[in-house]
Amino acid sequence: MNVSQAAGIRVAIIASHPITVAGLASVVDIRPDMTVVATASTVAEGLTDILRAEPDAVIAELTPGCGGSHIPDLVDALRRQGGKAAVIALAEDPGQVVTALKAGARGFLLRDCSTDEIVTGVGQVVHGAVPVSPRTLPHLVSEVVSPTTPPALSQREREVLELVARGQSNSRIAASLHVSEATVKTHMRRMFHKLEVNDRASAVAVALSKGLLALHEDQSA
Repeated sequence: MNVSQAAGIRVAIIASHPITVAGLASVVDIRPDMTVVATASTVAEGLTDILRAEPDAVIAELTPGCGGSHIPDLVDALRRQGGKAAVIALAEDPGQVVTALKAGARGFLLRDCSTDEIVTGVGQVVHGAVPVSPRTLPHLVSEVVSPTTPPALSQREREVLELVARGQSNSRIAASLHVSEATVKTHMRRMFHKLEVNDRASAVAVALSKGLLALHEDQSA
């Protein structure tokens, strides 16, 4: 674990192998405007220190077959803290780009990308862009042209989703559907899981893209 109070773009690194961590750290630290403020081998192991370090960007390695499963936990924790740190997924498989972005990553780089691509990606994601390695673009295009089969949402989950799209809070949704807030939260968790998203805005965006939701002019918050 390495924590620094230096100025500039603050970067945290999560990677399973010390060699990978050291390599990424050397690429970032050589830049005068970037500093590695925390490192960890897993999200579970290093989350507390990463949150304490308040990074601007987190480079999170996706191990083969993990499908970005730890990205939602990381993004959730960063959001709960109130920070604006953006997560960049780092992987070997270009096919993981869609899953990682849906899970909340703000960028996607391949492990064999150049050092310039890494530091450029960090700079871009901090300033609101979505850096992706060029070789992942066919997978993004494929998802747009031939999207995966829409998940099957229950009738109640669709009703909750429509009210979420109108901007209603959990309490208002509960009142509208005559159920408890706990029930609404349960439907929300199931809906998020099926849509492979991590927040309300992403749920609406994915549902719209898959034809599961149609917004009308007479809908209001």
